Amino acid sequence: MSSSATLLDLLSQSQAGKEVTANALFDAASPALLFGRRASSSAGLTWGYYGGAMVVDGVLTAVANGTINLSASATHYIEATRAGVVSSNAGSFTAGRIPLYQVVTGAATVTSYTDWRAWVQPDHVTSRAAITVTTADVTLSAAEARAGYLTISGTLTGNRNVIVPADWQGIVYCNNGGAFTTTVKTAGGSGIVVGQGKRALLYADGTNVVRVTADV
Repeated sequence: MSSSATLLDLLSQSQAGKEVTANALFDAASPALLFGRRASSSAGLTWGYYGGAMVVDGVLTAVANGTINLSASATHYIEATRAGVVSSNAGSFTAGRIPLYQVVTGAATVTSYTDWRAWVQPDHVTSRAAITVTTADVTLSAAEARAGYLTISGTLTGNRNVIVPADWQGIVYCNNGGAFTTTVKTAGGSGIVVGQGKRALLYADGTNVVRVTADV
């Protein structure tokens, strides 16, 4: 990233071929444009986006430019899977997916949109979430699932489950009370019981939640 002493080939007022320099700069910055709105293919209720390269399970994967269709008179949450597949969800962003845009449509066009792409979080910046589990199972929201440290509190009235996305990892602190258990699991798979007053690093492998560390 450039400062007042820039490293970039910037445009000058007197130069010829400004478009050549500008296009070269856009090309150099293109990795940051992944999933960005593509104006040339966005019209009416069609939302266009830019592709690019992303890492999927350690493999460099090319994502093509694409479009999705939006319904009229609604609020849409456009998101991508961990494999780079873009779709629109109603109501909120889906836990375990990459938030892209919140889009409001009218009868025939997009009336407004908010860019929620946030790619970089420094390793030294921690993220925490807290939920209360008492009388029913709890499914993590998208924001809660993105946190790296999860505190579960509340007095249990029965054995309860905390439902996490199929692709997820986090440190869980079980601060529950009551003579029952708290299981961290996926919606369709098996899970791990974390002891009360204990912490564990857990990982969802696409099907089940497995233990990375013992309770400590």
